Amino acid sequence: MKKFLVLIDAGHGCETPGKRSPDGKLMEWKWNREMAQLLYDKLNEIGIKAHLVVTEETDVSLGNRCLRANTIYKNFKAQGYECLFVSIHVNAGPGSGWSNASGVSVHVYRDGSEKSKLCGRIYTNNAKEMKLTGNRSIPSCGYWECGFYVCKNTNCPAILVEHDFMTNKKSVDFLLSTEGKEKLLQWHINSISEYLKRI
Repeated sequence: MKKFLVLIDAGHGCETPGKRSPDGKLMEWKWNREMAQLLYDKLNEIGIKAHLVVTEETDVSLGNRCLRANTIYKNFKAQGYECLFVSIHVNAGPGSGWSNASGVSVHVYRDGSEKSKLCGRIYTNNAKEMKLTGNRSIPSCGYWECGFYVCKNTNCPAILVEHDFMTNKKSVDFLLSTEGKEKLLQWHINSISEYLKRI
């Protein structure tokens, strides 16, 4: 197996305003860190090296997130590693109330690398197969183009993953359930494993 490292970035922090379901049941920073830890543990269990970019509960600035990721990438690249940056988030509809939007989405910087785009397409194809795409129309390129800071300024291939909507009551139940977390974790594992085989 080629040398490969996944850099896992848990978005936001406990003091970030908003970033929660309207009923307060889902706190995005907490959910993101739980999923990041689950992914870290599972990847290492199956023999894929992983690293948590953020371990604090408090927010870490976008600049510091990228600085950490780029420093780790530089060190591991010198050792012959391929790296992938995965930023963990939960989506939200407009306003502060409930909405009907549902489904996962994968975001790639609009001028990102071909490997970033490949990873975005793999994640989206697997989301379709696992019936995770919800009621949103998927862009023809196979991922959502973005200008997100962490996707733009991370030097290795990078994606940002939105794990359904915290403003949809049914989605919140799914996100907080053991079954939902296990399914989303498996989505990551399937996608990262496929990406590793294709690079």
